Amino acid sequence: MKVPIPYCYVWMSATSVKRGQVFRKYVAGYVRNNYPGCELVKIEGMTAICERRENTHQGGESIG
Repeated sequence: MKVPIPYCYVWMSATSVKRGQVFRKYVAGYVRNNYPGCELVKIEGMTAICERRENTHQGGESIG
Protein backbone atom coordinates (compact mmCIF):
# COMPACT_ATOMS: atom_id res chain seq x y z
CA MET A 1 0.00 0.00 0.00
CA LYS A 2 1.34 3.44 -0.89
CA VAL A 3 0.62 6.32 1.50
CA PRO A 4 1.47 9.93 0.67
CA ILE A 5 3.58 11.56 3.40
CA PRO A 6 2.42 15.01 4.58
CA TYR A 7 5.05 17.69 3.89
CA CYS A 8 4.96 18.92 7.50
CA TYR A 9 7.20 15.99 8.49
CA VAL A 10 9.96 17.37 6.24
CA TRP A 11 10.11 20.74 7.96
CA MET A 12 9.53 19.23 11.42
CA SER A 13 12.67 17.12 11.03
CA ALA A 14 14.72 19.71 9.12
CA THR A 15 16.70 21.04 12.10
CA SER A 16 17.50 17.65 13.62
CA VAL A 17 21.08 16.40 13.59
CA LYS A 18 19.75 12.92 12.74
CA ARG A 19 17.21 14.16 10.24
CA GLY A 20 16.68 10.84 8.43
CA GLN A 21 16.02 8.91 11.63
CA VAL A 22 13.66 11.57 12.98
CA PHE A 23 11.79 11.76 9.66
CA ARG A 24 11.38 7.97 9.59
CA LYS A 25 10.05 7.94 13.17
CA TYR A 26 7.53 10.67 12.33
CA VAL A 27 6.36 8.79 9.24
CA ALA A 28 6.12 5.47 11.13
CA GLY A 29 3.98 7.19 13.78
CA TYR A 30 1.80 8.77 11.11
CA VAL A 31 1.19 5.39 9.46
CA ARG A 32 0.54 3.67 12.81
CA ASN A 33 -2.03 6.30 13.86
CA ASN A 34 -3.78 6.89 10.54
CA TYR A 35 -3.66 3.45 8.94
CA PRO A 36 -4.38 0.92 11.72
CA GLY A 37 -3.22 -2.57 10.87
CA CYS A 38 -0.43 -1.32 8.60
CA GLU A 39 3.27 -0.89 9.23
CA LEU A 40 5.94 1.11 7.45
CA VAL A 41 8.23 -0.96 5.21
CA LYS A 42 10.21 1.80 3.48
CA ILE A 43 10.06 5.38 2.29
CA GLU A 44 10.35 6.30 -1.40
CA GLY A 45 10.48 10.04 -1.89
CA MET A 46 7.35 11.41 -0.22
CA THR A 47 5.54 8.05 -0.26
CA ALA A 48 5.44 5.54 2.58
CA ILE A 49 5.38 1.93 1.40
CA CYS A 50 3.36 -0.05 3.93
CA GLU A 51 2.03 -3.55 4.37
CA ARG A 52 -0.73 -5.02 6.46
CA ARG A 53 0.28 -6.76 9.66
CA GLU A 54 -0.81 -10.37 9.92
CA ASN A 55 -2.21 -10.14 13.43
CA THR A 56 -4.33 -7.00 13.70
CA HIS A 57 -6.32 -8.18 16.73
CA GLN A 58 -6.37 -5.41 19.38
CA GLY A 59 -5.44 -7.67 22.30
CA GLY A 60 -2.25 -8.91 20.69
CA GLU A 61 -3.42 -12.51 20.91
CA SER A 62 -3.35 -14.95 18.04
CA ILE A 63 -6.66 -15.41 16.29
CA GLY A 64 -7.59 -18.83 15.13
